[in-house]
Amino acid sequence: MSSPIRFTIRGQNAETDAPTVEDLLAQVGDWFSILSGVEEAIADDGVSEVEWRVTGASKNSPLSFELTPFARQHGMDIEQRVRLVKEYTATGLAALRSKPERPSYFTEPVLEKVERLFKRVTNGLDLTVIEFGDDLPSVQITPPDARAAVANTNAVLKPKDKPYKEVGSIEGTLKSVERDGYGRPLLYVKLRVDGETVKCIVREGAQAEVERHQIADIWKNQRVRVFGIIHYKGLGRISQIEADAVQFLRPKGELPTANDIIDENFTGGLKSEEYLERLRNGDLS
Repeated sequence: MSSPIRFTIRGQNAETDAPTVEDLLAQVGDWFSILSGVEEAIADDGVSEVEWRVTGASKNSPLSFELTPFARQHGMDIEQRVRLVKEYTATGLAALRSKPERPSYFTEPVLEKVERLFKRVTNGLDLTVIEFGDDLPSVQITPPDARAAVANTNAVLKPKDKPYKEVGSIEGTLKSVERDGYGRPLLYVKLRVDGETVKCIVREGAQAEVERHQIADIWKNQRVRVFGIIHYKGLGRISQIEADAVQFLRPKGELPTANDIIDENFTGGLKSEEYLERLRNGDLS
């Protein structure tokens, strides 16, 4: 089982470092939402495999809680999922303390919770420490750290750069199909890179390909590539796509594995360095 996360909170008061009930519950609640949101963005199907349980609490000053991951379904192996959630959350929080850049798998709902987590340490709380275990660096949030992180997170959520558009493509998994208030057919695609869900307006040239497929493709988290005009809210932040073509990709289970690609006799029995030397010298027969 993965090691637990230790979450420590200290209040800001002249008489006691005990946090208020409101600050305590809000801070723990936002922290749980951040973990869940990062996991949802990582998962291709958006389905959570991890259930976080409070397995320990310390009444020493400052207060701390131990949160341990458990599988939502008995017997499910969640080690890889937990490792990724911890790693991306730890590195993302650390990065936002120093620069205004969106961390991987920090969707807008996650960033909103992160901003509140930091902001509370500037108003009501004096310290929040998150120890991830598993050889990951801990994140200590003090008021100076929190003020910088709030500014950086806000800059990501509300960038000053101007909207723009360009021709390109995105890849991800199909989440839903519907029509908007103007009767236009829409696809919603969860991006493979950062887990954001993007609205795709399916233009006439792409409709025939989409209509060939079934509702079951949504349930199966069908992989798609969408080509067209990408509209950005700001630098690197996609607003929507006007889709001129939609390509339905092969399911992951049908893709070749490393074992399918590897040829054990590729070098003909030669060591790799000898093979490369002969190749450069034109001595391969």
